[in-house]
Amino acid sequence: MRDSLRRIPRLVLRAILLLFAFLYFLIDLLFLSLLRPLRRRLMALRLMQRMHAWVGTLNRYAALLLLLVPWAILEPVKPVALYLFAHHHRGWATALMIGGEIVKLTLLDQVFEMTKPKLLTFRWFAWGYARWQAALTYLRSRPAWLRVRGWYRIIRAQLRQWLHSVR
Repeated sequence: MRDSLRRIPRLVLRAILLLFAFLYFLIDLLFLSLLRPLRRRLMALRLMQRMHAWVGTLNRYAALLLLLVPWAILEPVKPVALYLFAHHHRGWATALMIGGEIVKLTLLDQVFEMTKPKLLTFRWFAWGYARWQAALTYLRSRPAWLRVRGWYRIIRAQLRQWLHSVR
């Protein structure tokens, strides 16, 4: 009985941490889905194409560093925004969260796509990336995901129709 009582705080803490991690990644996924059109436009720029060619000349350790440095600088934006929100600076927190996520996801997504071939030469990275892709495939096959995706398509079509009628 005592052992089960001792496990409860640990289980509660683990559940809270899992919820926090889920929400943390959910914010990234939501922003990423909204930023895809911007990402496509950025990749069409000649500067980005030249940068892509330059990244192809780097060794795998330099490619890893190229990905980790901006990530280490930009990733703390969310906790700082949450701190500001908790201290009643909701305007600044919202601006920091949105602006930081836009910069982080557009920049890091571009850099990741450029460095991915080099990073996949690391066995540990290839293993983790394969697990990540398997998890995404599994989630995308779930009925809840398919239902939400259908709602998203309906809302997007209605929004486009409304915008077209306004013009």
